[in-house]
Amino acid sequence: MRRRPRLIGELLVVLGLLVVYDLVAAQSKASPAEAYAHGRTMLGLTPWPLELHADHWLARTEWLQDPASYYYDLAHINVTMVALLACWWWRPLVYRQARNALVLVNVVGLVVFFLYPVAPPRLLPGAGFVDVVAASGTWGAGNGAVQHPNEYGSMPSLHTAWAVWVALTVMLMTRSLAWRALGWLHVVLTVVFVIVTGNHYAIDVVAGVATIALTWLLSQRVPRFRAAVP
Repeated sequence: MRRRPRLIGELLVVLGLLVVYDLVAAQSKASPAEAYAHGRTMLGLTPWPLELHADHWLARTEWLQDPASYYYDLAHINVTMVALLACWWWRPLVYRQARNALVLVNVVGLVVFFLYPVAPPRLLPGAGFVDVVAASGTWGAGNGAVQHPNEYGSMPSLHTAWAVWVALTVMLMTRSLAWRALGWLHVVLTVVFVIVTGNHYAIDVVAGVATIALTWLLSQRVPRFRAAVP
């Protein structure tokens, strides 16, 4: 059985996932006009205005607004990091593929962000969205204004990609139906909440799934190994 990778090196990887992405994204020269134009293009790719109807539904469902906003803001990082740590500790063979896939997902997301910045639905001027997130007080609320360096990184949905990553990692870590069900429940909740909060378009979610599918396959080549599920 292979030994776990050294913790200090893996902490640096996590630091890169959580910090370097924002630092690099902050150097983008994306203009609001460009990001808004791309956002309207994404919105137009959904024949039925799913995002707008979902946003208005949440605006009428007051009891769910804060939970949806906080889940979007906090579960993305916390659930992923817990799964990554658990995988490092209990399944080092699985961990290497999982870690590689997670890194590659962020690299792809950053490249797309630079090449095609997209403003999320809730920040599109005149599109009719109710910015429920702005009233939630969460870290990512922004009060309707751009405050974070990756505010134009709507495409692809890394929230969706990371959630599917969690489910796939859990699938490799254990045969427990309960844990696997929880992993996919996280995917379902993430997809629902990124849409109803106006943080992503439906096409972002599709792109997020495609991104993790591609990077998961690529991660099997670096390094190549057989993951035995107990």
